[in-house]
Amino acid sequence: MSATVDRDLRERAARLSVAFDGDAWILGRPDLGIFVAVPEPGAVFVTTLQEGGSAAEAARRAGEVAGEEVDGADFLEGLTGAGLLDPPAPAEERAPSGWEGLSQKTAARFFGKTAWSCYVAAAVFVVAVLVFTPELRPSWKDAWFLPSATLSVLTYRLAGIAFSALHEAWHWVAGRALGIPATFRVSHRGLYIVFETDLTQIVNVPRGRRYGAYLAGMAIDAVVVAVALGLRLLDRAGVLALPEMLDGFLGAVVLYRLIGIVWQWAAVPMRSDGYAVLANALRCYNLYRITWLTAKAKLFRLTPAEAGELASAGERDRRVARWFALLYVAGVVVMAGMFVLVALPLLLALAQWGMVQLSAGAIGSVGFWEALAVAAYVVTQLALPPLLALRERRLRRARRLL
Repeated sequence: MSATVDRDLRERAARLSVAFDGDAWILGRPDLGIFVAVPEPGAVFVTTLQEGGSAAEAARRAGEVAGEEVDGADFLEGLTGAGLLDPPAPAEERAPSGWEGLSQKTAARFFGKTAWSCYVAAAVFVVAVLVFTPELRPSWKDAWFLPSATLSVLTYRLAGIAFSALHEAWHWVAGRALGIPATFRVSHRGLYIVFETDLTQIVNVPRGRRYGAYLAGMAIDAVVVAVALGLRLLDRAGVLALPEMLDGFLGAVVLYRLIGIVWQWAAVPMRSDGYAVLANALRCYNLYRITWLTAKAKLFRLTPAEAGELASAGERDRRVARWFALLYVAGVVVMAGMFVLVALPLLLALAQWGMVQLSAGAIGSVGFWEALAVAAYVVTQLALPPLLALRERRLRRARRLL
């Protein structure tokens, strides 16, 4: 291999990050968001290039670690296929590094031992109140906390946006506490505003230190629920005198945030925070994808490409995926239960209220427009998810045909 080719390889290898993950080594391109697990010889190959060695020397040193000859050309082909050796993305296409105004030292204060003691105390308090104070347990009726159904929906929709932003922002703060350049984004899914935190580069952090970032959103949710329940408890004890509407709003906060926490553990098939915790604890790298392929192989037939992908997956991922699919099923059951016990009764009650308003109110009256708004909300809640799923399925099919 010529000196020019070796120099080019060294330049490309210099862009790679190399980190030990306990069971394997992680090669990454933080600028592209690409990370791949490799055995130790692969890490030695890359670090040799980064230290100024040639491809031949890198293959020799990797072979010494592996105990057998290493095909350097084949390894480089694999790195190229994974996109690890691609040139840097144009500046306008790179993901923003995020706001850097919060220093790592300041962020770490929110995730030290004292902070986690507070988060745990909040969670224990919530459980205790729900167990020993039945009248404060949430019900779907708590979502309707104002005389007007429209105002109830719109008020909590606005508050829900703020709480969702807080949840994702806390993931971002946890990322800053670890010293990784996490990215906080505002986006949308269909008609809904969503907040996203990119913690891709957390793979460069030892697994034992990742849990705080994964649990951060649920931790701050527990604090929010604890504050809401605490205020309602003080009101019941006569210590505070909350206005009726504020008490109702706090009831809605408890209902929706508890649903959010349960959803994080039930929505394992959707790569929720709970999935991240479990995959990290099980020391897997691509458990989501391998579980789907394993389940599909048992129920249907894999395409040649999917069969090859499953065969090339790590042994640990394939072994865990054989039983992890049961958690997918359990999660789907829990989410279906939440829909039946909370979402469906609320939507039916809203629809019934809307029909009464439409039949009683004159066209153009306030009640008439409120009823139309509620009808649009109910239809959107029921119809939008399957329509979006159908659209994504068609897009995936179109991409396969290209």
